[in-house]
Amino acid sequence: MSNILITILLLLGFSHAGLLVHPEKVMKENFPEATEIKKKNFLILKSQAKEIEKLSNMKLKSKIIPVYIARKNHQILGYGILHIHKVRTKNEAVLISLTPDCKVLDVEIIAFYEPPEYIAPKNWLKLFEGKGKQDNLKLRQGIPNITGATLTARAVADAVRQSVAICEVVLKK
Repeated sequence: MSNILITILLLLGFSHAGLLVHPEKVMKENFPEATEIKKKNFLILKSQAKEIEKLSNMKLKSKIIPVYIARKNHQILGYGILHIHKVRTKNEAVLISLTPDCKVLDVEIIAFYEPPEYIAPKNWLKLFEGKGKQDNLKLRQGIPNITGATLTARAVADAVRQSVAICEVVLKK
């Protein structure tokens, strides 16, 4: 894990104890044929922010978006958008892996600081796979709720919806 990411996570209230998996490891698993995985921070322009907010139907909280880009011989294989947010009172980091055409490949919880019983189960996270901007990614509409973990489900569904919008507006173009 890069020192910059560790510093960011520590500043946001994360420690290594809460990290479940490193983003680079997830990217290597999701894009095994990649010869290069690089992290790049994208600065979102005002016009892009408005478009992202319209597509995702939610406010963009940060104008700096950390994105992992997987390549093979200079060809982009996919992206991993790191979305950091609060669930209830504690932080969660989710890596949303996307194909070049902005379809969800994988959703992985990178760090979680709420009580462990509220973490989203793997089989629920798999519901996002293959979905894109044309799909309803809203909780209780296109995505079922998690009984007993509604705040987690809402936070993850919002993160996925916003990441798809970021991919469509910033990365795909």
